[in-house]
Amino acid sequence: MANLLVVDDEEEICDFVKEVLTELNVDVKSVLTGEDAMELIKQQEWDIAMVDLRLSTSITGLDVIREIKEKRSKTYVIAMTGYVDVDLRQKAEKLGVNYFLEKPGGLLIKALTSKINEIISGMNS
Repeated sequence: MANLLVVDDEEEICDFVKEVLTELNVDVKSVLTGEDAMELIKQQEWDIAMVDLRLSTSITGLDVIREIKEKRSKTYVIAMTGYVDVDLRQKAEKLGVNYFLEKPGGLLIKALTSKINEIISGMNS
């Protein structure tokens, strides 16, 4: 079973991802702050992390991604954003983000489950 960390300051997003992916036999843990994400990154390995680039906390999405890539380099990182921000996207790319998902469109059930299945299949091959 793959494990996935969702970092988003919108509880509805976290709940949605958890509900959809639990049906795919993915163990989902979600947090609403960058600070909580940092703690979980220290505590365990994550197969996949979905991180909102625009967290409304003192620790940003870029900070979380940087920490994941430094401490858990095997983690597949999906950056989520609801805003088109070329500069932010370039910064995330430099940190090694594997995939970008636009909210809300990328969070449609079919698109989300398809991408996660693709990632898990790649991990298992």
